[in-house]
Amino acid sequence: MKVLKTFSLAAGILLSLAAVGTATPAQAQEPHYLAAISELRAARDYIQADNRAGFNELRHHANLEIDAALKEIKMAAWDDGKNTRFVPRSGGGAPWAPMHDAKHWLDLAKDQVEHGVDTPQNTGLRERASMHIAEAANAVEHMIHIEDGGQ
Repeated sequence: MKVLKTFSLAAGILLSLAAVGTATPAQAQEPHYLAAISELRAARDYIQADNRAGFNELRHHANLEIDAALKEIKMAAWDDGKNTRFVPRSGGGAPWAPMHDAKHWLDLAKDQVEHGVDTPQNTGLRERASMHIAEAANAVEHMIHIEDGGQ
C-alpha cells in the first residue's frame, strides 16, 4: 500500500512537471511575429479612427491588406508553435495624426516580420505578409499625401 502511494505521488509530480515544462509563455517565444501582430492591430485602429468620407475606399483597402497580413503572420506563428492569443498591446500615438501613426505602426510591423523566422513549415508566409503590409502602407501614404494637399 505504501509503495502504491509513493508511486502515485511520483507519477503526479512527473505529470505536473511535464505540463509546466511544455507551457510556452508569450515572453519566452520568438518575439518578431507577436510584435508585428500588435503593431498591425495598432495601425488598423488608427486607420479606423480617421473616418473622413473621402478616404473610405483607401481605408477599406488598407484594412483588407492588414487583415491579410495578420492572417499570414498568425499562420507563420502557429506553425512555429507561438501563441498569438496573448499579444502585448502596442503603445498609442498622437490622436491628431491617425494616418501618420498608422504608417509608423505599419513600418514597425514590416520590420518585425522581415526579422521573423521563416521555417520550412511556413516558407513564403513572411514574404506574403510583408507584401500585404507594404500594400496597406501604400494606401496610408496615399491618404497622407491627399490630406497634405496633394492629389
